[in-house]
Amino acid sequence: MSTVKKPRSNYKRRVMLLGLLGALVALGISTRTWITVQPAVGTVKIPLIEVAGSDAATAVAALAVVALAGSLAAMIAGKIARWIIAVILLLAGGGIAGSGIVVLSDPVAAAATKVGEATGLNASDGVYHVGIWPWFSILAGLLLVAAALLLAITGRHWKSSRKYTRDAAAGAPASGGQASEGRIDEITGWDSLSRGDDPTG
Repeated sequence: MSTVKKPRSNYKRRVMLLGLLGALVALGISTRTWITVQPAVGTVKIPLIEVAGSDAATAVAALAVVALAGSLAAMIAGKIARWIIAVILLLAGGGIAGSGIVVLSDPVAAAATKVGEATGLNASDGVYHVGIWPWFSILAGLLLVAAALLLAITGRHWKSSRKYTRDAAAGAPASGGQASEGRIDEITGWDSLSRGDDPTG
């Protein structure tokens, strides 16, 4: 029974889609409210503090940008570059997922900077509520890890685009030939003039 091989272009699209989806999700949720805090500071009533992903997990947005660029670059990269990009996507995905896990495990520490700015105190007493966005951070990170693994497994079989290489190789002999012909014609013209003949006639 024969097996049908999937076109390699399908794997390229899957890597790109997984990478782009993971990166865009991470970028989008970095602006959402991850933690809400109702501080308890004596008898003073302090408004509810909202901590965005960019404050609770500062590395998420930067890693998402790196993953976005890597996912696009993988489509045109050579074999060695694809291995490097796979490692970058793996590290970025792990960092984004890890950031979500850290926030879920210790929201007090994740919100400490924002709470300190809002209250002017180092006290962490209060009610902390973690939203759903750290879970989406973990999902986005897993998507990037999947893209990295798929790129590492299938990327070595992809064919690099050689369009510009072929164009350059095809153009080089032609230009060299034209230059050589020009020099030969110039020498022939000087020889004709030295004999008293008109080479333009």
